[in-house]
Amino acid sequence: MSTIEPHADKLKYIFDNAKVGIAICNAVDNTLELVNPAFAHIHGYEPHELIGASPGNVFAPECMLRLEAHESTHSCAISDMAFETTHIRKDGSLVPVSVHITVIKDEHGTITQRMANIQDISERKNKEELLYKKEREFRSLAENSPDVIIRYNCEGQRIYVNPMGEKLFGCSADEIIGKTPLEGSPIPAEMMFMEKFHTVIQTGKSIEVETAFMIPNGGEGWGHMRIVPEFDMNGKIVSVLTIGRDITERKIIEKKIEHIAHHDALTGLPNRILVKERTEQIIANAKSTGTKAAFLFIDLDGFKAINDTMGHSVGDEVLKIVASRLMETIRPYDTISRQGGDEFLLIFSDVTDINDLLSVVEKLLLHIEDPFPITEYSLSLSASIGIALYPEHGETFDSLLQNADTAMYKAKESGKNGYCLYTEQMHHNLLGEFKLQNDLKSAISNNEFVVHYQPQIDLALNRITGVEALIRWEHPQYGTIMPMNFIPFAESNGLIVQIGQWVLEEACTQAALWHAKGIAITVAVNISAVQFKRGNLEAVVKKALDISGINPRFLELELTESILIHDAENILKTVRSLKELGIQLSIDDFGTGYSSLSYLKRFAVDKLKIDQSFVRDILRDQEDAAIVRTIIQIAKSLNLKTIAEGVEDASVLNVIGAYGCDEVQGYHFTKPLEASAFELFYANFRN
Repeated sequence: MSTIEPHADKLKYIFDNAKVGIAICNAVDNTLELVNPAFAHIHGYEPHELIGASPGNVFAPECMLRLEAHESTHSCAISDMAFETTHIRKDGSLVPVSVHITVIKDEHGTITQRMANIQDISERKNKEELLYKKEREFRSLAENSPDVIIRYNCEGQRIYVNPMGEKLFGCSADEIIGKTPLEGSPIPAEMMFMEKFHTVIQTGKSIEVETAFMIPNGGEGWGHMRIVPEFDMNGKIVSVLTIGRDITERKIIEKKIEHIAHHDALTGLPNRILVKERTEQIIANAKSTGTKAAFLFIDLDGFKAINDTMGHSVGDEVLKIVASRLMETIRPYDTISRQGGDEFLLIFSDVTDINDLLSVVEKLLLHIEDPFPITEYSLSLSASIGIALYPEHGETFDSLLQNADTAMYKAKESGKNGYCLYTEQMHHNLLGEFKLQNDLKSAISNNEFVVHYQPQIDLALNRITGVEALIRWEHPQYGTIMPMNFIPFAESNGLIVQIGQWVLEEACTQAALWHAKGIAITVAVNISAVQFKRGNLEAVVKKALDISGINPRFLELELTESILIHDAENILKTVRSLKELGIQLSIDDFGTGYSSLSYLKRFAVDKLKIDQSFVRDILRDQEDAAIVRTIIQIAKSLNLKTIAEGVEDASVLNVIGAYGCDEVQGYHFTKPLEASAFELFYANFRN
């Protein structure tokens, strides 16, 4: 058992082993009378080296000034002082320390000595410097960031807002710091933000969210926000950081693409995809309520004459007015769609009385007959309407549409400007359809088809770099029949496979003849969805290449968007096989159907073809112009080329060129030409 040391020995033990530096100075001459090992170590000395030395050897000038000031006021009540400063080591280096000086007085109250407690605070200072550096870096990044950065305390009050945040709120940081998002916020979506904020606080996990917000001018914007918890050294959440990016422009483009995918570009009416979705809802409602639904298939009588005599621009204005008049006819919960060309579809729900429906149809016919005040002439039109009822005439969108279409043709055959209700008998009396199918079969064996070629001009090079192959049917009785009048029948009965193969081989052979003459151009051939479904398209293309001997890179296949969407996996295999042959792929009439960005990447297409319905009115219709610009921008971002069809005058050509379109084709240059006529056009164009 150890003995208890005397009191003085205990004090010496404590003095010598203290972790804090202790020094005692004489109050008369300020020399160091006593220092402990810790004090000497802090300053890089041995204890005996400091005995009798001046404090100025180790104390920084600032510290000495404080001592002198303290000494001059020793008669005051102030007896202790504490501060942080920098001391001087023996080797001349500096050490940050905290200093606590206490005076020692004798029995008369006279200061005889001063005791200084010194603590090395290097580690703390290093941590503070590191923390300051990180905070400085954060502020530098935050204040120069294009993103909105806001820091909240755990109560949801803003404690930091960067300049982009000030811009978002439309006020200075001082006006919003200390407030929660619910206190007079100009952003309605912050109610939702607080819900996400509390989730982050509770779970300690980051959250990403897209939300709408109000911008200072009252408009609506969209932002992508990441809400991140910040922790202290003990893992406790001490603040929450939000990093937001303005994605308004992206959202606008997405909405445009979404609108293009579901609406007719000319009239803004729902397209076939959207109207089919709505029809399914109408049918489901009719089934549950026991009511009927009515399909009205409307085709304008004599519309082609307006296009031919007045031009497509006047025809388009007529279609817009017709769409507006039809919209005035339907109820808010009914549906209207433009099917294409001059065909419209109206779907009435909750039909309980057929006579009431027919009364509406008669008023509709009269409304369409009202004059169209477009030109100096008073244009007038009539319409033929076919009607099919759910569930009597079909229980699906496709069957009802087909039967309403059939009834519409019956109305036209009956003298036009009227309506016809579908009957089962019509299904068996589709006049002329079988004859046309039989004539098509004869046309293949009798070589009645010819191919015309429309030049495609590279705007940057100002030369013809390709042609589009377009089939014509030279019917022995009816003369030249355009593809729109027989291709649908060919697709419905499968003859399109033989016709498509013939066009492909004919176009490749002609291209080879041109190449031999030094006309090194690409030939573009339209491919039908039916040809894809047959599953042997790769072999057909390879055969055409082998027969003609042309380099595959001079063959371009034009695909419709619907081809790539339906049965995507099998189509993808075929497309990859075709690409391996070395040919090019383009999307025909881009923007009129699905307009999905995902398939452009998956199917590795080379070119987007902008539909002429957008190009034709680009000078008069700002929406068409915006759509064309958007398509070109999308193509450039995906490293795809663009070609605009339907360029009919120099003004449209100049605008298309200014938008950055790569290639064009249209009547401004020439109509589709026979092979020999094209050679002459090519030679003159080069000269």
